[in-house]
Amino acid sequence: MNMSSADQQYLQLIHKVLNQSISGSELDELYRLMAEDENRIDLYLFLTQSKSISGKKTIPKETRYERSKQKFMSAAVSQEPVIAQPIEPERKVRKYRFSIAAVIIFFILAIGVTYIYMPVASNDSITLVSAKGERKFYRLKDGTEIWLNGESQLEYNTSYGHSNRDVKLSGEAYFNVAKNKNLPFQVDSYGNRIEVLGTQFNVRAYPEEQKMETALIEGKVNLQIKDNGKYRQYIMLPGDKIEVTNIMTNAMRISKNRQNTSPDNTQVIIDMKKATATNGEQLDILWTKNKLVFQNDPLELMTKKMERWYNKTIVIENERLMNESFTGVFEEKTCKDLLDLLIKTGVNLHYTEKQDSILIY
Repeated sequence: MNMSSADQQYLQLIHKVLNQSISGSELDELYRLMAEDENRIDLYLFLTQSKSISGKKTIPKETRYERSKQKFMSAAVSQEPVIAQPIEPERKVRKYRFSIAAVIIFFILAIGVTYIYMPVASNDSITLVSAKGERKFYRLKDGTEIWLNGESQLEYNTSYGHSNRDVKLSGEAYFNVAKNKNLPFQVDSYGNRIEVLGTQFNVRAYPEEQKMETALIEGKVNLQIKDNGKYRQYIMLPGDKIEVTNIMTNAMRISKNRQNTSPDNTQVIIDMKKATATNGEQLDILWTKNKLVFQNDPLELMTKKMERWYNKTIVIENERLMNESFTGVFEEKTCKDLLDLLIKTGVNLHYTEKQDSILIY
């Protein structure tokens, strides 16, 4: 059966909703298309809800449109767990066998159910993103839970959970990995690897910081650090923390007692330590509880954390302050509140705020 161009566009957008790859402008277009045709609303609700939607035909079109929009938008910004997984053709087909409104069945057949349930190509990838000022929680299809800090993204293949459990991280994430002895979970971050079977750990690896920090909370991980084209393995136990710093230079230092020439002009510094805890909780994961932590951070790093936390641009004009370091756990709601608190505790700084920018002097 031939489909109109509007139906084809609608199907493509629904496909992106199910695959969690739809943009804001595309979402607006999807809602516009649903407002044009009541059957599209029914199909949208059918595909995005886990229960039958029979009986919803009595709801006016405008009300149902707004309800579906509110449902989807609230899920997008909710702090509750979000199911982040590729399309599952088998599960969707089973849903189709349940009784639903006849109009939905007709519409699905009319526009081509094969397209909706077509498996995504194995080389496709899914990216989870947390922007500045955000902290997001996801649960992957294997049960692994992931918290993403601000300005972070996690990428994985649509074959995740079947042939592999590999993810790529840029930024900071806390992982609670579901156990699967037959399929190890692996994090790749700028050439370094972390391999686990089931455990809890935090990884911080922002590209501009040229450093990767791994803190193990529970279980055991195999940290593989890229060194001169090869990997050095470090087995981490609960409470361990390893910092890997990459600096462009003419030498590569693995420890304070050893130096080698590196062909890629990268100096790798590995610092093994114990993670700091307070009140029985490791400081490295307090951000998952909306607590901003500084651990002897220089002002430049501290303000970078504040930029990601509060979605602000911060400029440091006073070079004298660059040598200052800061330690503390903060729950202030705004960047201004935090700066005011620092001043009250005796920190000698001044600032001015203009819209989304702050000048420290």
